[in-house]
Amino acid sequence: MYLLAKTVEILLSIYIWMIILRAIISWVSPYSRFPLASLLFRLTDPFLGKIRQLLPLPRMAIDITPVIAILILMLIRYLFSAVLS
Repeated sequence: MYLLAKTVEILLSIYIWMIILRAIISWVSPYSRFPLASLLFRLTDPFLGKIRQLLPLPRMAIDITPVIAILILMLIRYLFSAVLS
């Protein structure tokens, strides 16, 4: 069980960093053509898109969906490690 909890914790941490990198790239160069940027967008868009559908946030200058996603993932990581530890 410890190995499973640690694996899930590492995977969620990697995904959180992917969302952070995606947010930084979208602020710096929103229409980036770098392969890494397109990979990050493809991997994180499904999760962020679901949050945008569930929470109809008003259009603002800054998209706070990544912040909400990170908070959700941190909560899942905490609950998962608490249950399995």
